[in-house]
Order: sequence, then structure tokens, then C-alpha cells
Amino acid sequence: MDVDFYKPKTSLGTNIHCLTLTDSFFRKNKIDSTKRSLLKNFLTFNGIPIQYMDQVHGRSIEKVDCHTTFAKPETDGLLSSSFDLALGVLSADCMPIAISKKDGNEFAVVHAGWKGLFNGVIEACLDAFSSDGSKLNAWIGPSISKKNYEVDQEFYDAFSAKDMKSKSNFSTQGLNKWCFDLQGEATRILSDFGVDVQNSDICTYDSEIMYSFRKKETEKRIVTIIWRNE
Repeated sequence: MDVDFYKPKTSLGTNIHCLTLTDSFFRKNKIDSTKRSLLKNFLTFNGIPIQYMDQVHGRSIEKVDCHTTFAKPETDGLLSSSFDLALGVLSADCMPIAISKKDGNEFAVVHAGWKGLFNGVIEACLDAFSSDGSKLNAWIGPSISKKNYEVDQEFYDAFSAKDMKSKSNFSTQGLNKWCFDLQGEATRILSDFGVDVQNSDICTYDSEIMYSFRKKETEKRIVTIIWRNE
């Protein structure tokens, strides 16, 4: 299916917009979607400057007050309350997660693979929001699905030792092999903190208009952005 972008079914917050740009969008607009080219050349969307991160599978969250032309170093989450920029995340199996206050006064984007989940990147991002009692909404963008994400016993043991609740997102595939539900684990963590979650339910491994590093070791990336209108 030739779709240029996907977005949450309902807005994450007042005047908040969020979408994931697909391979169809990049091909139609003759944009090189390799990671290096995107960071260098795909710097705006509809006139809105995009703030990127130098993603390292960690848990560092940086607050952004104004746009900079360089990617924020060693960062896997951005948070802002500004009107004049979009926060961007690149992915090709890992989860792009967009989060916003219901009133739209603060919004964020997170890059979360298994390392980020294990290291607490979601929790770090939630902690970065100002504590004023406002409800948070989140959208988990296209990412690899459980059936296509096989892991080993050591992986399973590490997650279950950290949090027994993680076991609900594993299913056994035989001796010392498991399938892990990244999206399910992210949903569980967000929900435990009272966040309302929408899931795109799109698998990057199966989709023809997404990119999957596990499937093809591609250097291409989809782009998820979130921004706030005045």
C-alpha cells in the first residue's frame, strides 16, 4: 500500500501533530532516506525545522528550547514546549515513541529499542516532563513486531530479572529461544505510569514501505516527527 505517512488516530494533545514518514514519501519526493543523508539534508518538514538526535540506545533526554542544525549528541529522547520546531527520531525496527501532555504544553519523542527499554529511556522521558498533574498521551510508531523479533535466553533472563512483569511480553520458541514484544513492553511501561497509549500496530519487518535493519541491515530510516502549532 502506497502510504506517505502514518499518524495517531487521535491527537496526542491540543495543537500537537505527529506522523511517521514512510519509504513512499521519500521516493515521491526524491529524498535519500539513508541515515547520514537525512541528518544532513532532510532538515525541515512543511517549513518546520526538525531537531534530530545522535541516537546511541541510551536513556539520555534533552530539553530543547530552540532548534539547532546539529543532532543532539548521545541522546535518545527530546522534550520541548516550543512552537517553532519539530522533534525527530530515526528508526528501522526500534520504536519511535511520541509523547505529549493532553494540553499540548510539552511534547517529546523517544528512540527505544531493547537497550533503551532495559536502560529506562521511557521512564527518563516521563520524568523530564514538568510535574503539574497534566495527563500524558503516547503513540508507538511503526517498529518490529513480536513474531519477527527472536531473542535468546540471556536476553529473557535479563529482562525478567529486572522486572518480572516483562515476562508477559515474551513467548517461548523452543530451547533457549524467545520472541519479544517491544511494543507490548513499551505499552506496559507507559501504562504503569498512567499514560494513555495508542499503537500504530505496524511491523517494520513485514511492511513494504518501512525499513528493517534486522531484515536487510539497511542504512535507510523512517522519520517520526512531533510538533506544536500556535
